[in-house]
Amino acid sequence: MSEATARGGTRTLCLVGCGSAFDTIAGEPDAYAGHGPWLLRPAESVARLAATRHHLLEGLDPATTQLFVAVDSNALNYARLELYGAARLAGFRMVSLVHARAWVAPGATLADNVWIGPGASVSPGCVLAGDVLVNPAARLDTGASVGMHGWIGPGASIGSGASVGPHSVIGAGVFLRGGLKVGRHCVLDRAGAWQRDLPDGSLVEPEFDAPARIVGPGYSFQKIQQRS
Repeated sequence: MSEATARGGTRTLCLVGCGSAFDTIAGEPDAYAGHGPWLLRPAESVARLAATRHHLLEGLDPATTQLFVAVDSNALNYARLELYGAARLAGFRMVSLVHARAWVAPGATLADNVWIGPGASVSPGCVLAGDVLVNPAARLDTGASVGMHGWIGPGASIGSGASVGPHSVIGAGVFLRGGLKVGRHCVLDRAGAWQRDLPDGSLVEPEFDAPARIVGPGYSFQKIQQRS
């Protein structure tokens, strides 16, 4: 659809971003009912988001255009925040998108710019803050919560009452036990069951025998002391 057509009268949804989430959403516009014409603004790359964010929003009218920002997990989601923050400051209304093959229970709370991908499920009492991406086939059990700018990977499972802090990434195939707390700015990317809390700034990947801690913007790491 051309931008001229999209501007004509009907409130337009503009999808802006890059990566697998962007491609998945753009590939099935009919799976997200009630959002009218689509306008696509693909970003050049994640690395260029900060430099091009204003260009990506150029010419869009906040009064007639709704936005959804779709940028994958990277750099603890700061790249996504660059674009999301610029859109909010420009006065755009950010919508949430629930795929037709996803399930969101009555009583679950979704803030703005939340994506629930195909085959994902969100149970009663769940709370998803702004700019959270829940990838295909992920599951959030009763009372689970995810902080702002969070990313839940494909097939991941967040147990009942578990909480994931802002700017945190739960990788594909991770099973977070019910009641656990994952802090802010964490990356839990080792598939399989996870059985203990993680403090702020923790990194868990297959290459590490034990969790590590992010200690600076250069992504240096130090081992977290094991607790008995």
